[in-house]
Amino acid sequence: MTNAQSLQSGNTPSANDPDDRIRLEAIAGPPIDRIVISADKPVVLGRSSVVDRQLPDKTISRRHFRIQKRGCHWLMADLDSRHGTFLNGIRLEPEVPVPIGDGDLVRVGPWTLRVIDDTDRSTSMPTANDLVTTSHRVQRVPVRELRSVAQQRLDLLIECCAAINAATTETELAERALDAVTRGTGFRRAAFIRQVSGDGDVQIIASAGPTPDRVGPDDPTQREPGEPYPASFAFSRSLINAAGGGEIVRMSGDSGVHYGESIIRLGIHAALCAPIMLGDAVEAYLYLDARDAEDSIAHDAAAFCQAISRMCGLALGNLKRVEHEKKNALLTEEIRAAREAQLRLMPPRTDTVDSFEYAVLNKPGRTVAGDLFDVVPLDDGRLAVFLGDVIGKGAGAAILMATTQAEIRMALQLGIPPEQAVAMTNRSLHARSGEGEFVSLWLGVLDPRSETLRFVDAGHGLWFIIDPEGSYRRVECEGGLVLGVKPDETYKSETAPFPRGARLILYSDGLPEQRTPDGGQFGIERALQALADTHAPRDDVQALARAVHEHAGSETLSDDLTIASIAYATQ
Repeated sequence: MTNAQSLQSGNTPSANDPDDRIRLEAIAGPPIDRIVISADKPVVLGRSSVVDRQLPDKTISRRHFRIQKRGCHWLMADLDSRHGTFLNGIRLEPEVPVPIGDGDLVRVGPWTLRVIDDTDRSTSMPTANDLVTTSHRVQRVPVRELRSVAQQRLDLLIECCAAINAATTETELAERALDAVTRGTGFRRAAFIRQVSGDGDVQIIASAGPTPDRVGPDDPTQREPGEPYPASFAFSRSLINAAGGGEIVRMSGDSGVHYGESIIRLGIHAALCAPIMLGDAVEAYLYLDARDAEDSIAHDAAAFCQAISRMCGLALGNLKRVEHEKKNALLTEEIRAAREAQLRLMPPRTDTVDSFEYAVLNKPGRTVAGDLFDVVPLDDGRLAVFLGDVIGKGAGAAILMATTQAEIRMALQLGIPPEQAVAMTNRSLHARSGEGEFVSLWLGVLDPRSETLRFVDAGHGLWFIIDPEGSYRRVECEGGLVLGVKPDETYKSETAPFPRGARLILYSDGLPEQRTPDGGQFGIERALQALADTHAPRDDVQALARAVHEHAGSETLSDDLTIASIAYATQ
C-alpha cells in the first residue's frame, strides 16, 4: 500500500485535537443519546444508515446536515434537506456553512438540540426530580386569566419592554427581564435559565432575589441594588417539562402528595415557569417561586410574566440574528482575505512554458481552499510541476499552503533536486505547523529531451498519465509520507516515461470525493469517461470541471477542487 492509499483508507494524522469536541443535547423530541462531535473529521447527520449519526424519523432527510471544525470555527451546514435545518429559529440556506457555538439551538425534524461546548460555558445544575411524587399541582394557566392584564400595568409593561429591547447582550437582557418580572408579579425570586440536557440540567443565565437565609416577613419586596447574585434555587423538573410544550405553567401546593425534599426544605409554595420562544423552539425559561410567608403575588402574575417572556423571545431573536450576522461577517472577511492571498500565488490558468503547455482550474469549496499548484521552468527546457493539498481550511490552511509553495519553488529555482526539495520543505513544515497539520504533495519534473517524468509522491497519489493513443495509465510508485509529520523522513524520486503526445493529469481529492446530494462519490471512472473525447490540456480541465458540477448538481462544491493537465506544446 502506498502512502496515498493509506491516506485514503483513513490512516492519517488528525487535522484537529481529538479532545476538541462539542455535543448536541436533545432538549425536546423523541429520546436519543447525546451526540458528541470531535474536531478531527466532519460529521454528517441524517436518516440514512450510512451517515455518521443516524436520526431515525421520516421528517429527516437521508443526509440532513453536517457539522465540522474548520480552523477556530465550528460550522454547520444544511445538506439541502427537505424540511430544513433551523439555527436559533432561522432556517439555514442549503449548503452554506454557518458558525455555531455554545448555547445555540438547532431544530431538525422533531428534535430541538442544544449546542454544548464544555470549554465555553458555565456550570449547569440539575432540576429536582419531581416527575413522580409531588405535593404541588402543575396546571396550564387559562387563557381568560392571561388576558386580564389591567390597564394600570401597561405603563410598567412599556417601560420593561423598552429596557429589554435596549439590551445588547444575553446576560443584560436576562437581568432586565428578571427586574421586570419581580417588579410586576410579586414573586421575589426569579431566574433566567436554559435547559442544557435531556436529563433536565439547566444553566442559570441570571437570577434575582434574596437568598434563603434572608427570607422573612421583614424582607423588602424588591431586590435592592447590590444584592448578591445568584439567589438559591431548586428547579422543578416537572414544571420545566410542562413549560417545554410552549405554554406558561404554574405550580401550587394544594395536594397532600409528598414533594421533593429540596423544594420542601426551601418552603416553596408557588412557582411560575414561562417559556421564551425562538420560532417554534423553547430557547430559555423565566422561572419564579414564592416561599414560606411570601404571599404578595399579584393576581395577574401569570399574564404579566407571559408578556415579559414574549418580549424576551423577540429581543433574544434579534440578538441572535445580530450575533449570527457578526460571526458570518468575520468568517466571510477571513475567507475573502485568505482567498485573495491565495489567488496571487497561483500561476495563470493556461500558459505555454518552453516546450510545454498546461491548464489549471483551482476552485475552493464553501470556504478557502487548501490546494496549491505551481509550474516552475528549469534549465535545459525542463518544467517542474507540483500540486498539493493542505489538511485544514480557512486562513490557517492558506498560510500553510503559501509557505509550502514558496519553499518548493525557491528550492527548485536554486537547482536543488526534487527529492531534496521535498525533504527540506518537510523539515520546515514540521518545525512550523501545528498539531495535526500536514500537506500531501506531488512534484514532477518533465524533461523534453529524454521524454521522461521524474517525480516525488509525498502521500498524494492523485494523478495519472494519458498516453498518446488515449489509454489511461496509473504509475505504481513507492511514494513517501505526507509533509510535516516526521522531520527526518527520506524521500526519493522515481521515473516514468512521458512521450510526446502524452498528457499528465493532476487533481486534488475534491475531484473523486465530490458527492451527489444523496452521497454518491464522483470517483475515477467518471473522470476517465469525461476525458474520453478530449485531446488538449484546456479541454481536459473544462471537461472534468463540467462533469464534477453535473455530478454535484450545483455550481458550489462541498470541497476544494484543483485540476491540472500538462502536455507537450503543439508545434
